[in-house]
Amino acid sequence: MILGIDIGNTTSEFGFIYNGKIVNSYKLKSDHSKTTDDWLIDISAVFDIEGIGKESVVDCVISSVVPPLEEKIFNACRKYLKKKPLRIGKELKVPIKINYHKPEDVGTDRIVNAYAGIKRYGKPLILVDLGTAITFDVVSEKGEYEGGAIFPGIDSSIEALFSKTAKLPKVSIEDVKSVVGKTTVESIQSGIFFGYVSLIEGMIKRIIREKNFCPKVILTGGSGEIITKGLEIEHIFDRYLSLEGIYDIYDRFKN
Repeated sequence: MILGIDIGNTTSEFGFIYNGKIVNSYKLKSDHSKTTDDWLIDISAVFDIEGIGKESVVDCVISSVVPPLEEKIFNACRKYLKKKPLRIGKELKVPIKINYHKPEDVGTDRIVNAYAGIKRYGKPLILVDLGTAITFDVVSEKGEYEGGAIFPGIDSSIEALFSKTAKLPKVSIEDVKSVVGKTTVESIQSGIFFGYVSLIEGMIKRIIREKNFCPKVILTGGSGEIITKGLEIEHIFDRYLSLEGIYDIYDRFKN
């Protein structure tokens, strides 16, 4: 079993992975105020809750887009597991050609998702990750990373709306059924939910038209489980794509 850790801007996910299958995962807030010892306590608690002994973990693999947190979690894992974690982009390289003007500028999370997508769904692909930001990533017929687009995430947009509008109530966008809201709350819910659904569908159509290909569309990320309900474009929702990518890269390295 390996411990895969996906460090993001809002949450950091700790996943127990056995033979490529996600046994379970836990999301912790990516709190910059935490010390290495704070993370050590959190990691120990996750193991206790899961009922897994640390001796069961063969390796720990980290993918991160937050360098300050990466360093703290890296040191906490090394202290708790008594072994040095492997980091994607450092000890582990992602074997995919990146056709970006500056390949080093592409977030590790986007490349991990692209690699996982190729391994599990083939190519070409459009990958949509609905996290703190919404990223669209394109994989060509050759299996090369072509680039993509980045938008503010759903939660970021909600926070921006309510921080600037004192009288508007904060809402949840789960189970939105009607485009035409009959109350202020319903109108906000509709605007956010169907607005993002339309944005995603529109971007996918534009990418397909520009690249002139027939890709599979893969949806992932924290808000993906909500948005998948409204999309009329054929797609696959993969909740654990990032953790699967971490395992796939590790597996290739080991074999």
